[in-house]
Amino acid sequence: MILVLGEILFDLFPTYKRIGGAPFNFAFHLKGLGFPVRFISRVGNDTHGKEILDFLEQNKFDTNDIQRDTDHATGTVTIALDNDGSHTFSIISDTAYDHIAFDARMEALCHSPWDLLYFGTLIQRTQNGANLVQKVLSKKQGKAVGFCDINLRPGCYTKTSLEASLRAADILKLNQEELEEICNKERKQTLEEQVTQLIKTHSLDLVILTLGELGSQWFTEKRCHKAPATKDQPIIDTVGAGDAYAAMAVAGQLSGLSDAAAMELAREFAGNICGFKGALPDKDIYQKFKRRLKK
Repeated sequence: MILVLGEILFDLFPTYKRIGGAPFNFAFHLKGLGFPVRFISRVGNDTHGKEILDFLEQNKFDTNDIQRDTDHATGTVTIALDNDGSHTFSIISDTAYDHIAFDARMEALCHSPWDLLYFGTLIQRTQNGANLVQKVLSKKQGKAVGFCDINLRPGCYTKTSLEASLRAADILKLNQEELEEICNKERKQTLEEQVTQLIKTHSLDLVILTLGELGSQWFTEKRCHKAPATKDQPIIDTVGAGDAYAAMAVAGQLSGLSDAAAMELAREFAGNICGFKGALPDKDIYQKFKRRLKK
């Protein structure tokens, strides 16, 4: 089982809206690829919350894993798109997902056997969220993997929660800007030296570094795999591309693919997502990738 903890919200584009949130995008993709996923979050007692619950039920998520909040609104993010498909975020603070509680249901899930726990940094922008993530991580057993997807949005993380996340992660995913932010004191180091230092300092098994138009690189203590970016896909918007990359990377790892094969699928899948409005694609896209994961 894959356990995913974090925000689900509405991305509000200039003329339309889409359900999103990095943890939910990740969970949605893995479920579409046929993996058993449990997704934990919290929504408000409002129209957006009802729409999210209806969407989750339609897509066969267990809505009992979603807490209801009568005091705080469902999360939203306002997104502005540039002509090249890139985007900027404005994330609303103090919303329902900031108040996820460690309740009896979550306690029971933590004692279930899970293979991987996904967590990010936005959910940890409050002390409640940071404590929640660490409490769930403390329940990790055996060979279970902690997968941390860094998202350093301005004003939405603290150095304390970031350091705790790095210590708890087995696999870390981040982009070049986030790497430079984390390694601020070592700006004279090369990219490879920065990642090597991260791996040694925090005992990481794998670092997945995305580099936009320059592709991606996967680092372990002993090796580095490099892959160019996909350039033959039309770009509508890049929202959720990193989440798609993370999900397919995990799918490849759990399916026993080599790093090189998993990287190829991840970059292709992320490129496909850029051809849709918002972070979630048509379900038909998953079938061809499911077949390739079984090879």
